Amino acid sequence: MALNKDFLLLQINDALFPIGSYTHSFGLESYIQKGEVINKDTAFSYLHANLSTQFLHTELLSLKLVYENALKEDLSSILEIEEIVSASTSPLELRHANTKLGARFLKTIAKMRLPAKDFFQKYLQASVNSTHSSAYGVFCATMDLDLAGSMQHYLYAQSSNMVTNCVKTIPLSQNDGQEILLKLQDTFVDILCASDTLDRSFLCASSIHNDIKAMQHESLYSRLYMS
Repeated sequence: MALNKDFLLLQINDALFPIGSYTHSFGLESYIQKGEVINKDTAFSYLHANLSTQFLHTELLSLKLVYENALKEDLSSILEIEEIVSASTSPLELRHANTKLGARFLKTIAKMRLPAKDFFQKYLQASVNSTHSSAYGVFCATMDLDLAGSMQHYLYAQSSNMVTNCVKTIPLSQNDGQEILLKLQDTFVDILCASDTLDRSFLCASSIHNDIKAMQHESLYSRLYMS
């Protein structure tokens, strides 16, 4: 069977891809319980702010940097990027969530027996701080998947997951969720354009407010999510 790379990108970004991302809110649950994200408008404002700061400078930028280094088979630079992301992620729950999702992604990919380049196996054996975005970046590079397409799919899939969490937890209607996703299209374009201008010096320029909310999640009275 010939491998269709467009469909492969859809598959590894699908909500059904079994890495457990639905169990994490990455601080959103704290915003909701503390009454700061309570309806469609505040949910959109939260998502726009989070995607334009924390997500752009950590997940999306690390994906891009790791992808570029994987093309050069520069393993030491990739491991250093992962170490920076781990050290810069102050909230314990977020740090654990990142590594759990990365490990699950790699484990699932390994079971699929895809024809990735040999460098992917070297990365599998060497990485101890893999995150979802870094593991995804290495995989896409070693499968010759287009960087722009890989970033677009990843950005949309993670945003859709955040919107789903908003719908379930605030709660909102399914129609509200679709309106938010549609409204986020301009944000997606801005984020992808901004990512083209960012280099390693911007890595993990995170949102302190989001870090605080992620830390507060550890002591919430009741929790639906692991982070």
